[in-house]
Amino acid sequence: MQAWQRYMQNSIMTSNPIKNTILIYEKSVAEFRNVGELLNNFRFQEADAVIEKLENIFEELTLQLNPDADEELYKNLTSLYEWILAGLSKIKMTRTAEGINDMIYVLQQLIEGYQGALHHAEQ
Repeated sequence: MQAWQRYMQNSIMTSNPIKNTILIYEKSVAEFRNVGELLNNFRFQEADAVIEKLENIFEELTLQLNPDADEELYKNLTSLYEWILAGLSKIKMTRTAEGINDMIYVLQQLIEGYQGALHHAEQ
């Protein structure tokens, strides 16, 4: 493992969970944009690989939700992640980028919300 990979792994393992969530959402936004570009250029096999990665991310995020921490937040994020997974499934079947911008928009709203919560917590 290269030094920068060890650094990033250590940073993630020791950082704030809100910061980790923001990083995951930001990476997901970049990957959604990548999927759109790949599909628009008819690079379906590569798009499928990125879609699979995104599916794994949102399945893992769903598994990490804790209903005991905040039941309403748990329900809302579960529904959101299910919506994203359904959208990814549709994208994979139709081979079109339809719906990607909506998912990016929602993730960007979540990023802003988490950044606000993080900023508020640090004060």
